[in-house]
Amino acid sequence: MPIKNIVLPIIKKARELFELILVTILIFVILVIPDFFLFMGDLNQYAGVALLANVIVSGVIAYFGYRYLSQRSDVVFERLNSRKVGITIAIFIISWLFITYGLPALFGSNQLTGSNQQAIDKILNHLTSWWPLLLFNFNIVVIAPIIEEIYFRGIMFEEAKSLGRAMQILWPTVVFALVHSPSTLAQWATYLTAGGVLMIVRVVTKKLQYTIMFHSLHNLLVLLT
Repeated sequence: MPIKNIVLPIIKKARELFELILVTILIFVILVIPDFFLFMGDLNQYAGVALLANVIVSGVIAYFGYRYLSQRSDVVFERLNSRKVGITIAIFIISWLFITYGLPALFGSNQLTGSNQQAIDKILNHLTSWWPLLLFNFNIVVIAPIIEEIYFRGIMFEEAKSLGRAMQILWPTVVFALVHSPSTLAQWATYLTAGGVLMIVRVVTKKLQYTIMFHSLHNLLVLLT
């Protein structure tokens, strides 16, 4: 076998991996842009303005991510399928029970709260008026799941397709866990479990509307509990 037949495929895969890394970095930069508004100035005094700007910018990012993805793949929406809804709910219940009771039994519940959740708790503690609180909760329950599903289980998933099914599934799952800033093995287990379950829903249903539904329901329950 000629050497070029061995070297050229390796070079091609290396180039595709490099391109995926660049896409991942770009997605990370895009996703942190809305958070800048939450840490500019005095959140106590300008909470409403900061949160409104956060929601608007997040919505714009979600829109352009949707446009980019919809031009390359038909994976975002379909007419609601009751079987897929049932599968999504069943997977949600099993995963919620595991995250709520299984992981705390293994690691202890106090070890599962990462810096991402601590930042959310800190912001909530600063919100005293009803409408900034409403905006923040809307962002957590609606906007954030839409953005994260479009960019992780949507764009990143599609961009990793050329590197094989294993990379296509594992890469967005690991990056999803990484951007939530886990610092302990327990926190890594929590976010990898969440990302892995969302990926299962993505692969099984083949549409992001079901992962968005799953993600939104999970965030809502976290806020309530």
